[in-house]
Amino acid sequence: MFALPASRRPHLFLALLSSIALVLFLHNSYHPQYAMIKPPSLFQSDSDKPKAYTGLEADDLDVRRRVERMRGYCEGEDPFEKEYGRANIRMTRAYEGSHHRIRQFLHKALRGEHLTVSVIGGSITKGHQVWVNEIWFHKFWEWLNDFVGNDVEVTEVNGAAPATGSDYFSFCFPLHIPTDSDLIFVELAVNDEGIMEHVENMENLLRGLLDLPSKPAVVLVEAMAFSNGGMGGGGGRMHLPVAQYFDVPVINQRHPLANHFGRYPQLVRPYFSQDWWGNPDMRHINSRGHRDLGMLSASLIQDVSCTMLSESIFVVPPPPTEESEYERSLLILGGDQRPSNLEDASLLDESLAALQSTWPDQSKSWRKNPEKEEQIGELMPGMWVTPAEYGLLPRMRVLNGWNPDVSSIVPKFEPTCLSTRAKEAKFNLTPSWNDGEWEYWVHPEHLDKPYLVARKPGAKVQFELETNVGVVKIYSLKSKTFGLGTIECWADDEKDKSTKVVGWWDNGDVNIGRFATIRNDLSKGTHTITCELLKETSDPDGGHEFRMISIMR
Repeated sequence: MFALPASRRPHLFLALLSSIALVLFLHNSYHPQYAMIKPPSLFQSDSDKPKAYTGLEADDLDVRRRVERMRGYCEGEDPFEKEYGRANIRMTRAYEGSHHRIRQFLHKALRGEHLTVSVIGGSITKGHQVWVNEIWFHKFWEWLNDFVGNDVEVTEVNGAAPATGSDYFSFCFPLHIPTDSDLIFVELAVNDEGIMEHVENMENLLRGLLDLPSKPAVVLVEAMAFSNGGMGGGGGRMHLPVAQYFDVPVINQRHPLANHFGRYPQLVRPYFSQDWWGNPDMRHINSRGHRDLGMLSASLIQDVSCTMLSESIFVVPPPPTEESEYERSLLILGGDQRPSNLEDASLLDESLAALQSTWPDQSKSWRKNPEKEEQIGELMPGMWVTPAEYGLLPRMRVLNGWNPDVSSIVPKFEPTCLSTRAKEAKFNLTPSWNDGEWEYWVHPEHLDKPYLVARKPGAKVQFELETNVGVVKIYSLKSKTFGLGTIECWADDEKDKSTKVVGWWDNGDVNIGRFATIRNDLSKGTHTITCELLKETSDPDGGHEFRMISIMR
């Protein structure tokens, strides 16, 4: 074995430390909350480091068996390609991205860890007009159970809520799904309209989901529908660029079907549910449509699995561990990392070359030509994204302009939601004072749609809220046909800064929740929010009823 002279060993140790710090700094100049890379401990000996499971050479027999099982799926006939055709499957992949977080999810499955798969969505995912066991997400869960094997426990959580969109869920998702979910589907493209405000709403939602402690894989799903938008879809048009910016895969059932159904309208009835009058409900797919959506979602997970397992460098890594404070400091090292002499630069470059040996050529670091009177050129990061960066959150918002200041970072999004649909008492929308005219009410035909309702003009209700960021929003139902009225809300005694929230809108047959900002300039602390049902109404028939769903802060 080659041994370095003692005089060179300090240089080598310095180079190794610098190389790790430099790679992480060059490619991940973010605040620690966004830097999720797990560097190996600098204080571990090789014998202390956890072992990675390398396919059939795995030391863990259970992992080896799971790898073999999954490879068996990949080596057999692809059932999804046989049923739908590869071209149709490709058309449903609006965006695939790096697959990084899905791979991490699959690593957990191969290690035999307990998995929690969750979904948030509207009435489609809640199962409107289909049985519970026919819902697309349940069909996906059934497939996943078979795919990972019966020794991997998979918990299914359907957190859908009818008549809600990304505005509601961007604040209220913790009320509906576990915050330790490993895989989260988001089905809101039909409920959201194709308007710009849903770009910001979806960004807030994705930031909140992707930044959960479990670092889940997130997949956007758009169900087939011919409502709330043109032939190009509704909110999905707003979601797609956000998903691409955040490296979140998008499955769109509409893409291979919309034009096809346009050529053959007779296919509508076999694919959609029926309304109360026996006509096709163009907003809600039936059991056949649900099954297809579930299997299209499954096909993505299977394709990622098979690609991963076919790679020559495939390993099943051990569970990640929290890095030490010293290792975290490496993620944000600044200053001049340039070695002082050619000897140290050569050692550093050799170390970097070893660390980056499996990286794409355009992702590897490189040196600029030395400037005048310089011996060593500046070390530059690779021009293309490195494997070390996959899964990190962008430091700038999707609609913000370019900002080269790497210290400018979007704050962590930690919303709080009080809702009539909360599953825990601490999140209930409970008034601090009520004049008796506001009541908790559930639609008799839709028990999953509870509201706080007022019907008599002059009815008042108050809520005591504590806010850290000075923002208070209200989420309420909007409809053209339900006879909804208008409320006025204000903070504390500042009625001169009140906001009117209108329940009626001229938006066809779309009956769905939307939020409005009450205040965005409140001081940090506790405030009293008062809402009063007004005599004035936008409803042409003079309706006054108002249905409140939640308050966000």
